[in-house]
Amino acid sequence: MAGVPTRSDAEAEGAGTELLWRQGCETVLVTPGERGVTLVERAGDACHIPMVARDVFDVTGAGDTTISVLALAPAASCAYRDAACPANVAAGIVVGKLGTTAVTAEELCRAVGARG
Repeated sequence: MAGVPTRSDAEAEGAGTELLWRQGCETVLVTPGERGVTLVERAGDACHIPMVARDVFDVTGAGDTTISVLALAPAASCAYRDAACPANVAAGIVVGKLGTTAVTAEELCRAVGARG
């Protein structure tokens, strides 16, 4: 969407910064595939969250899962920065399953707890 490469954390941050200004957003989450996510906020530093290493069976729905979990942040009175890690973890769970599937609350809680 930003029209720039996202092969590294620095490039992902640059793409997020470009989108912040171009779209007038306060927060952008860049999802550069298997490397995890990069959260860029107008009022803060960028945050790079690596993907947890796991077997990948099907990437269908990974982005949808990420944005769905992140979208819960305002409803839970949670900062996007705090929701970015669970969103990334949820995507990691989804890619470890075959086909289009959902992440259960129990799966996500267990996986986030395991990350510490």
